[in-house]
Amino acid sequence: MAIKANDFDGQLWSKTLWPVTALLGDEAFFITRVGDLWRQFGRQQGFSERVVIDQSESEPASRLRDELEALSLFSDQGLVELRLNKGQLDQTLRTAIERWLADTPNEKRLLILGPAMGKAELDQNWVKQLQHRNAWIDATTVNATQFPRWFENELAKQHIEIDADAKAAVINHTEGNLLAAGQVLERLKLVQPDLLSGTRLSLDAVMDAVTQSARYTVYDLVDHALKADVQGLNRIADLLQAEGIDAMSALWAATREIDILLQVRHQMDKGSATNQAIGAVRIWRSREGLVRGAVNRLSLVQLRRLLSLCHETDRSIKGASPEPAWLMLKDILLGLAGHPMRR
Repeated sequence: MAIKANDFDGQLWSKTLWPVTALLGDEAFFITRVGDLWRQFGRQQGFSERVVIDQSESEPASRLRDELEALSLFSDQGLVELRLNKGQLDQTLRTAIERWLADTPNEKRLLILGPAMGKAELDQNWVKQLQHRNAWIDATTVNATQFPRWFENELAKQHIEIDADAKAAVINHTEGNLLAAGQVLERLKLVQPDLLSGTRLSLDAVMDAVTQSARYTVYDLVDHALKADVQGLNRIADLLQAEGIDAMSALWAATREIDILLQVRHQMDKGSATNQAIGAVRIWRSREGLVRGAVNRLSLVQLRRLLSLCHETDRSIKGASPEPAWLMLKDILLGLAGHPMRR
C-alpha cells in the first residue's frame, strides 16, 4: 500500500527511519519536502554519514551492494540515497534493492527517490515488498481541483491566517504549481499581521509579500518558451543564471511541462481534438492557451527528443558530462519555442 506524500508529515519516522523507503513520483515539491524530512530525522537519530548513488552512473547496482556490505571505520550510522532518473530498473539494480530489503544493517538506512515507476516496474518484487511494508510514499501532484484545499491545509499546518480574498489571489497567482505556492508560504511566514486589524493577513499585506520578493522564476522561463518568445527566454535564462539559480530547479520545471505536452500531444495523435486532449490533463484555464500553442507547434517526436535532452541535462548537472547545464537548458527551452534543435 502506498502512502500519499500529501498526507505524510514524517511522524512515522520520529522514533526511527524505516530500513528502506521509496519516495517516487513526479511532483518536485513533495520529493523535496519529504526527502528533507527523511534527512532531518536521520540526522536527529545519529545517521551522520550520507552517500548518494545515481542511477545514471556506470554501475549503480555495484555501488549499492558495496554500501550494504561496507562497515564504517568509526561505526557511524549512515544514510544512503539511491536517485532514480527513469521509471524502469535493470535486473541488477532490482536485485541489489532486494538484498537491502532482505538484510538492512542496523546502522544504515536507504532512501530510493525519483520519478513515478512505469506499469511494468510496479509489478516487480521490490515494489511489492515496499508497498506491503507501507514504506512506499507516492509523490503524485495535487490536481487543479484539489489545489485550493491543499493550500488551505498548508496554511493551517503552518499557522498562517489570511483573508479569503488573499487566499483566492494566491491560488490564482500560483495556478496550481506546488513549488511556487511553497515559496509564497515561506514568504508569508515572515510577515507580521497588523494586530490592530486582527491576526489575519490582509490581501494588501499578502500581495506585498509576494510582489516585493517577486522576480523572474523558472516558471516565467518556461512560460516564455511556451509563448515562443526566444528573446524573452534568453534574457530570463541569463538573469537566472547570473543570480545563481540552481539549474536543477529550471530543469524540473521544463521536464514537468514537457511531460504534460507529451500527454496532450499523444492524445491528439490518437485522434482527440486539441481541447479534448487538454481537458483530459486538467490544465489550468489560464494556461490552456500556452499549452495549445505548444502542442500545435511541436510533434510527438520533437517532444520526445526534448525529454531525452532533459535526461542528458540531468546527467550534466550531476557531473557525468562536462557540457554546461545552462547551455543545455537553453537548447531545451529553444526547442519548446519551436526553434530548430542543434542536437
